[in-house]
Amino acid sequence: QPNLLDQIVDYAMNLRYEDIPPEAAQIAKWLIFDTIGTGLGGFQRPLGQKAIRYSLMQMPGDEATLLGDGRRCSMEGAAFANGVMVKILGMDDSHRSAGHIASQMIPAVLAVGEAYQTSGPAIITALVAAYDFAVRIGYQVRHSTRERGFDLKGVVGPMSSALAAGLCAGLSADKLRNAVALAMDMSGSTEQYVYEGGPCETKDLIAGFAARNAVFAVKLADADFYGPHGALDGAYGFFRAFGDGFDPNMFADLGQDFAITTTAFKPHGGCRHTHQAIDAVQQILSEGELDTSAITSIDLATYTSATQPSFRVDPNPPSQSVAGLSIRVATAVALTQGSAWPEDYTHWDDPEVQRLRHLINVSVDPELDRGHPDLNGCRLNIMLETGETRSAYLPHMKGEPEFRMTADELREKFYALTRNLFSIKITKVLAQQCDQFEAVTDLSPILRVVSAQPVEVSAD
Repeated sequence: QPNLLDQIVDYAMNLRYEDIPPEAAQIAKWLIFDTIGTGLGGFQRPLGQKAIRYSLMQMPGDEATLLGDGRRCSMEGAAFANGVMVKILGMDDSHRSAGHIASQMIPAVLAVGEAYQTSGPAIITALVAAYDFAVRIGYQVRHSTRERGFDLKGVVGPMSSALAAGLCAGLSADKLRNAVALAMDMSGSTEQYVYEGGPCETKDLIAGFAARNAVFAVKLADADFYGPHGALDGAYGFFRAFGDGFDPNMFADLGQDFAITTTAFKPHGGCRHTHQAIDAVQQILSEGELDTSAITSIDLATYTSATQPSFRVDPNPPSQSVAGLSIRVATAVALTQGSAWPEDYTHWDDPEVQRLRHLINVSVDPELDRGHPDLNGCRLNIMLETGETRSAYLPHMKGEPEFRMTADELREKFYALTRNLFSIKITKVLAQQCDQFEAVTDLSPILRVVSAQPVEVSAD
C-alpha cells in the first residue's frame, strides 16, 4: 500500500487544471496577486532591501526576478529574498489549520515558474495541489509544533513549497517524491523571535528560508539526490518529529475538498489571531465616533488559540516588531488609529495606546471556543465613563471564506501597499494579468511590470 508520501505525490502528478473547481482556481489567482502586493510592501522596508542585496551578492544568477527590484539572481536567491519581503508586513494569507502558506510557497513557485517558463494553468494546478498538502499536514501538527516552540511556516513550508515548485519544474514522480522528502529534512524554525526585545529578524527570514530550501530541494532531486521514502509517516519521519501521531487517512478526500478555498486574506497587519478584535473595533467606530479618553474598561472574549501562548495577550511586548502579535496592542492601536495597518503599529507605544491596552480584559468565549476553528470571531464590549457600553459581535474575521474580501478590496489593498512605487494603473494591469492567469505563458513580463527602482525605503 502506498505510504503518505506516495499518496500526495500521486495526487499532485495526476491533478489536472480541468479538474479544479472555478472557485479554487480563482483563489489561486488572488493569492498570486495578493502575495506580490505584500512582497512589494516589504520591498520598501530596510529588511527587504537587505535581503535583495544578500541574494544578489551571495546567490547570483540569471534565473529569476527579485520583486520590485527587477534585477535577477538564482532561483534560490529570488525565492529567499521574495519570501522575506512577502512576510515583512504580516499581511500575507492565513489559514486556520496551517498558518501562513503563501509567503513560502508563492516565492518558490514564482522563482521556479519563471526559470522553467511554466504555464499559468500549470502554476495554478501546482498551488492547488500544494495547498491540499500544506493544510492537511498542518492540521495534524498545528498544536504540537506550537507547544514545542516551532514556527509552523518553517515546519510545513519547505515540504509543501517543494511539492509546488517541483511540479512547476516538471519533475518526474520519483524526483518529486525526493524533492518533498529532501525538503522535510530542511524543516524546522522556532518562534523564539516573539520573546526577543533586541534585534531579531527571524519572523520574516523563516519564510525566506522555507522558500529557498524548497527550491534547493527541487534542484537536488533533479540532480538525482535521494530523500527518505518514509519522510512523512516513517518511524522517525515528519510526524514523529513534529507531531503527536497522525491520521493515516488524512489524504482520503484529496480531489474532493480543495483546501485552497479555505484560506483567508488579511485586511490588517499583525497576527491573524488579532484581526477579529480589529474588525470589532472598526464595526463599533462605523456606528459613531468614540472618544478613547472616555473608555474605562474593555472586555474582549474570543477563542483559546487567540489567547495562548502568553505573547498573544501581552500588554507590554518587547518591541514594535512583535507588538502586532498581541491582541491587546492590536485592539488599542485600532481604537486610536481607526485601523491596524503596519504603519499604524508605529503608535504601539503611544501613551494612549499604553493606557488602553492595560484596560483590556481578555477571556475565552465558550461558544466561539467550541466552534473554533470554524468560528474565529470575538465579542467586544467597551465601557465608557458615561455608563454607556459600545458592543460588537463577529463570528468570523474579515477575509475568511465566510466573510471574504472582495476583488475590489484586494485591489485596494494592493494599491495601498504599492502607491509609493506605482500609479494605480499598475495595480489594474497586474490585477488583469492575474485574473487571466490561465493565459500566462511566461512570468517574466508580469514581474517586470512591478519593478520600481529606485525606491525610498521606509525606516519603519
